Amino acid sequence: MVGFPGSTIFSTFIDSFFHRKEPLRTEQDYLLPYPGFQSAFGLPLNAPERGNLGWINCPEPDPKLPAREGALELRRLITNSIDALHSSNMPNVILICFPTRWAAWRGFKTEDERFDLHDFVKAYCVQRGIATQFLDQDTLTNPQHCRVLWWLSLALYVKSKRTPWLLDAIEEDTAFVGLGYGIDTVAEKGRHVLLGCSHVYSPNGEGLQFRLSKIENPTMRRGNPYMSRDDARRVGDGIRQLFYDAMMTLPRRVVIHKRTFFSKDEREGLIQGLSGVQTVDMVEITIDESLRYVSSKPDGKGGFDEDNYPVRRGTTVVLDDHTALLWCHGVAAALNPRFKYYQGKRRIPAPLTLRRHAGSSPLALLGKEILGLSKMNWNTFDLYTQLPSTIETSNKIAKIGSLLDRIGPKSYDYRLFM
Repeated sequence: MVGFPGSTIFSTFIDSFFHRKEPLRTEQDYLLPYPGFQSAFGLPLNAPERGNLGWINCPEPDPKLPAREGALELRRLITNSIDALHSSNMPNVILICFPTRWAAWRGFKTEDERFDLHDFVKAYCVQRGIATQFLDQDTLTNPQHCRVLWWLSLALYVKSKRTPWLLDAIEEDTAFVGLGYGIDTVAEKGRHVLLGCSHVYSPNGEGLQFRLSKIENPTMRRGNPYMSRDDARRVGDGIRQLFYDAMMTLPRRVVIHKRTFFSKDEREGLIQGLSGVQTVDMVEITIDESLRYVSSKPDGKGGFDEDNYPVRRGTTVVLDDHTALLWCHGVAAALNPRFKYYQGKRRIPAPLTLRRHAGSSPLALLGKEILGLSKMNWNTFDLYTQLPSTIETSNKIAKIGSLLDRIGPKSYDYRLFM
């Protein structure tokens, strides 16, 4: 634990992991009571008490420091605390409690420099193989205490290199890839685009890894980067090698997800780099905010009436041979099967638009896979995310990855970035 001077509230919060907590009445349609960490996950949680080995109070920065100097000083103090804690105690996960009074030092941005303390500490720890979890002081007093305990317990479980759940009913010889880009606006041209690549080695979600690489000759279109054929070939070859190293064989089918369209150079380069893979599906996934549909139900007279709930999660509408709409965000079954659950409980959900740019797999299969992957983000306790984990994680990793000292062929366990 990395606390702060006077962090009694932090130690009180840690104690709540060992006790039962009931959800709020408004959460009971989807949230079970929290039974305590060991009862929930089947193994003990070894959390240090304040003042004992495994707990470090981070020194307090000078309160008079301005934003830039304060952020850089806090960076030094936190990383020094992490190094000391890691070398003396070797914890599975380091919790970093961030007090409200340090908010002004969370980051800064100038014409020549941009700094985010959270992202820097994550990148610093990734290079050292240290799993971390930030906790803002406001989180410690969140009235949704049961939900917070579930979310944080899941994070601790996952970051200690355990797998909480797996995908089911997806082809065993299929692997998934997500491509996401990070753009460093202050880096020199030609080195300002970083590709974050997330790889799911097996269809059940095991073996999720990340590989980061600089894009040497990006093409910018409407503010979005695209790879040259050579860049795409190198990325495809890296993916191919990563899969082979992990499984000692190549999957029969690889599905690549991206939030922008696949250019001709990208399609040809990726397929060339993935030589030996029988089927390569390339799917563009976007959220179409302009489409808002309401659900309907039979009125018993041969017609339909408007339902009081949004479109059901998993609904798919095929538009043509290459395009479909998919509702990842929508109505799902509640804990009580007589009721319905809608995450967020407000607004009409927008569908995802799926566009297949390469491959021949049925759109229904591509949609089913995306729906399953929308439940594979282990960094949230939401029932699902609106985008598949391949897309969400690859974009976040590219953002943090731009801070790593060296970008090379090394792969990282995605838990380190959470």
